[in-house]
Amino acid sequence: MTTVEHTFPVRRFLARYVVGAGVYAAAAVLPLAAVVAPVRAQTLSDVSVADMAEGLLDSVVNISISEDGGPSGETRPLPDVPEGQPFEDLFEDFFEGEEGPHSREISSLGSGFIIDPDGIIVTNNHVIDNADTIEVTLADGTTLDATLLGVDDKTDLAVLKVEPDEPLPAVRFGDSRKVRIGEWVMAIGNPFGLGGSVTLGIVSARGRELDGPYDNFIQTDAAINKGNSGGPLFNMDGEVIGINTAILSPSGGSIGIGFSVPSELAENVIDQLVEFGRTRRGWLGIRVMEVSDAMAETLGAGNRPAVAVGSIIEGGPSDGGPLEEGDLILSFDGQEINNTRDLPRFVAEGRIGEPVDVEIIRDGERMTLQVTPQLLEDPEETEGALATTDEPDAGGEAVTPGLPVSLYGMTLAELDDNGRTLYQIDGDVEGVLITEVEAGSAAAAEGLQPGMVIAEVGQDAVTTPQEVRSRIVELISEGRRSVSVMVADPDGTLGIVSLVLE
Repeated sequence: MTTVEHTFPVRRFLARYVVGAGVYAAAAVLPLAAVVAPVRAQTLSDVSVADMAEGLLDSVVNISISEDGGPSGETRPLPDVPEGQPFEDLFEDFFEGEEGPHSREISSLGSGFIIDPDGIIVTNNHVIDNADTIEVTLADGTTLDATLLGVDDKTDLAVLKVEPDEPLPAVRFGDSRKVRIGEWVMAIGNPFGLGGSVTLGIVSARGRELDGPYDNFIQTDAAINKGNSGGPLFNMDGEVIGINTAILSPSGGSIGIGFSVPSELAENVIDQLVEFGRTRRGWLGIRVMEVSDAMAETLGAGNRPAVAVGSIIEGGPSDGGPLEEGDLILSFDGQEINNTRDLPRFVAEGRIGEPVDVEIIRDGERMTLQVTPQLLEDPEETEGALATTDEPDAGGEAVTPGLPVSLYGMTLAELDDNGRTLYQIDGDVEGVLITEVEAGSAAAAEGLQPGMVIAEVGQDAVTTPQEVRSRIVELISEGRRSVSVMVADPDGTLGIVSLVLE
């Protein structure tokens, strides 16, 4: 199991599930039907949930992998399970005594769904990550070897291909942009290896962001558990509007907070994986920074949200224009920019090599420019390639201003030259920049304000928003009820505040 921390109230853990190696048995499965016939309906009163489930179950598959433990005499390192994480004891018990030479195979289990009768299957990247062999078990118990067509770790998606003897029942994608909060949805998958399990719930929220550069998750209270990863989330028309990927949980089990990659993001990625074996994303070669509503209004944006161009990457698509440092970007290709995460997602999903209209404000004047996104050749090797995504580059250094994190009513960002200039922060001040503070929040109650810098959390120095969040989560796991935070004013004056850990 892989766990990642969440960006919401820090009392919980977010778990992405690759089932513990060899811990869970293969899934039970149900008989295979000849075709999938989604039922058109908008409310539960319009359709029998049982009829809908019956028509969709056969399109959902079990995915198991094996990872060669290596030839006899080879030492295989144990999985790195963070201390205090859910199921830590389970992993320790299972792998006890396994550090020596061995040649056993490690298996894991997840879900997937068929999108093409010829055998194309979608799942999560973390379900098949590091697999030596992949097997797909259909609803009638048939097991087929699968070939990996491609993966995209930025959206945690993978596409497989099997060779069936006859056409398989496939499902179609719906438009997740039309999904409304409160609509009924159905999840199907293989929780805990039980196979063919159906759960029902509603869309709890949209546009949720975790730790990925292109996150735009659908949140649902339909029960999602270990082994559901890679399974589909259906609307009441029987269309896939999400791929179940993660849950928020203090224990590892469902508490009604699950996250699905929306079809609006997944469909384009999947098409590219099928065609090219990789994603082809665009980039502009700029670094962007958040701008508060008050600052945006002062600079001429009125009540519209905006982001600012912090710097231009040398040799990138925007080197030499038309964008300039300090430009406020209001929209990209007609899509309004609400935060620093919107722009990289729109650019990545947009047209490559074609001019696109970008609405900006420069020196108080509103204008529309045309920019041309270029192909991001290799996001792992191109320095600054994901600069518009606030994602770390290949060297491991965070591209400023870093992924923003919200805690206790304050928004945190990395302290860079742009932030220093904006808030006139002394060059000797180091730490994590506070960019926004909500009125009435815990942070506001302690006197924290935008422009202040968090230097230490619990007497440990911090340099990124993620370190602040991780340190607080660590203190919670130790049973701490409050934590001392050292903050610096822009002029370097230090102070200590105490935050109650809730």
